[in-house]
Amino acid sequence: MELTYSAQTSDFDPDKRYRNPQYFDKPESGVTKVTVVGDWPAVVEAYKAAKVDVDVIEAGGSAETDPAKMGVADLRAWLTAQGIEFDPKAPKAEIQKLIPAS
Repeated sequence: MELTYSAQTSDFDPDKRYRNPQYFDKPESGVTKVTVVGDWPAVVEAYKAAKVDVDVIEAGGSAETDPAKMGVADLRAWLTAQGIEFDPKAPKAEIQKLIPAS
């Protein structure tokens, strides 16, 4: 089975299986290849350790880099990548409070 880990919220290929990397806990059994879209080192390292073929694709486009200006999905992905825990059901105003002061 092949999996794609991506935080995207639209434009899914109906012939692929997707997982949201924000909720990654451990590698799934039976996976033979993983494609990771974006910077999700925990996903990459775990599957490589499980001897699964991993491809990493940079998140595309001119994505916002300032977390204070990001949309909810991107902000959640950014917080997760920074190792900052949050309630996945929290509204944007609540998770914006978790952005460290620069």
